[in-house]
Amino acid sequence: MIGYETVFITHPDLEEDVLKTSLKKFKDLIKKAKGKVVHEHLWGRRRMAYSIANQKYGVYHIWYLEGSGTMLDELQTQFRYSDEVIRFQTVRVEDLEEESNFFSEMLKTQQEEEAARKVPKVADSEPDKDKDKDKDKDKDKDADSDKKESPEPVAETEKTEETPSAEKDQENSVKEDDSEKSESTQTEKTEA
Repeated sequence: MIGYETVFITHPDLEEDVLKTSLKKFKDLIKKAKGKVVHEHLWGRRRMAYSIANQKYGVYHIWYLEGSGTMLDELQTQFRYSDEVIRFQTVRVEDLEEESNFFSEMLKTQQEEEAARKVPKVADSEPDKDKDKDKDKDKDKDADSDKKESPEPVAETEKTEETPSAEKDQENSVKEDDSEKSESTQTEKTEA
């Protein structure tokens, strides 16, 4: 008998009893064709790389089978005509036990990593609240200190002569300053 690894994705919105009946139908088909399911793994509901049949998620199943080529053909035919199965792929495997153990270890590691990711989020959420309170206190302190500080002294303007030519020079320098400010605001607007 030849060993196969079959990965298939079922519709994510299936009810549990409908899923069980369709999986039982596939297993009965394998038994009828004188094959057997050596190992089966439920990888779970996962996000797919791209949408298939307007679905972004799917439930992944991995089966390690022993059987003939005709058994595999019949199983794949059933997968094609089944509404519950979105996608499937089967590859030939030399050592079923080794492949199954490898996948089991990978699955355990992923579950442990997911559990480890979930635990710190719960523990970190409480200190974040304390940090927010500290930030609010710092803001209040900054606002109070701004109120207490006196305003900065205004720079003294240059004293100029009271002649008409001096007044014109002063007006021209003010106009130049205004034009420089308007140019800088225009460049800021264009950069944004």
